[in-house]
Amino acid sequence: MSNNMGVERELTLRQILSVRCPMCRAKPKERCTLTTGHPSVKTHLARGVAAAKVGRPENTGEAILRILKTSSRSVGRLFQHK
Repeated sequence: MSNNMGVERELTLRQILSVRCPMCRAKPKERCTLTTGHPSVKTHLARGVAAAKVGRPENTGEAILRILKTSSRSVGRLFQHK
């Protein structure tokens, strides 16, 4: 399945369930519900589309590196002499 950007990407159920469903308003990590209120066997297509729009989740190592890089830049700016 390809999205608007031309990149083919299969979403896992975990990735789809990581966002709120725009159709039934099911919270992240909860299954979609039918109009009767009963749990649905499948997720809504709109939820899959919403999950595809969300970027790839950042792992802990990447998050720490990003924080260190931004903090080292700001510290460097504090001590610059002009």
